[in-house]
Amino acid sequence: MSELTIREMENGEEFADWFADLTLQEERATGAPTHLEDHYLILSNAIGDWVGGLRYTTRGGVATVVDVAVRQDERGQGHGHRLLSAFEEHARDLGAHVAEFWSDDPAGEPELILHGWHRVLRREGYFGGGTWYLMEKVLTTTV
Repeated sequence: MSELTIREMENGEEFADWFADLTLQEERATGAPTHLEDHYLILSNAIGDWVGGLRYTTRGGVATVVDVAVRQDERGQGHGHRLLSAFEEHARDLGAHVAEFWSDDPAGEPELILHGWHRVLRREGYFGGGTWYLMEKVLTTTV
């Protein structure tokens, strides 16, 4: 038996694609939701400069926002809400039935509730030791 090692993947290695293919094969063979797929939504201005973006994953019909970021000089203009709305649409198109994300900003919750989101969980001492909230929305198909 050869010597085995475990290490963190370096930037530029193709392991992520290989591993994604492996988990997709497993999911197809067993039907278990093992494959995690990354997606990116890019918000750009009229000349093509990047303003912000949203990264999300899908697995077994659940779409999870991982990151949302908007350039500092572009904040406060509703770009985050635009990205979240686009996320819902793309997740629906991919067959997701539930969308979710973690937030540490309870001040934004009333507007999210107006758009069909609800708090599922409050977690003390989570990311960075702070209080975080798991938000969820059931995605319905639009006819």
